[in-house]
Amino acid sequence: MFEFTEAVDVAASAAQTWDALKDIDGWWIDSNPEHQVLEHLDDRAVTEVGATLRIREKIGGIPGEAVGTITAVEPGRAVSWEADARYRWIGISIPVREGVTWQVEPRGTDGCTLSATVWAQFPGTGLGRAASFAFRRLLGGIEKDRTHARVELLYLKKAIEAGPV
Repeated sequence: MFEFTEAVDVAASAAQTWDALKDIDGWWIDSNPEHQVLEHLDDRAVTEVGATLRIREKIGGIPGEAVGTITAVEPGRAVSWEADARYRWIGISIPVREGVTWQVEPRGTDGCTLSATVWAQFPGTGLGRAASFAFRRLLGGIEKDRTHARVELLYLKKAIEAGPV
């Protein structure tokens, strides 16, 4: 398993940042060129525990699809998503359990901090251990995943600071 947190300071209130964050349809696809599909699998809001989403994206060029559920929400502050994903590398489909918690923290009177804590767990099988080794050591996957998260956060920061169009 690996886990990391990326964060950016945003020159906007925590409330403005939360409003932008919870509008996932308004930012997720455009926030990273590796994002391909965002599909709501039910009628729940993405800030409601139990809401289910399917995403297709690439992490460091490795294509994957994940179906996940919102597992925790602190209104105005944090939302967590956990998923069962499958990534395809050199023709092999690898299952990965993954998740992210986006969090908004007020920062005095001059804005807030927006962060994403990302984690992933490969299966404990021989294939899972081999895939974890390849991802970490051969492909530099954790740093690519960190970059992926930073790109999303920087996109959100820029959009929030630009204000309503």
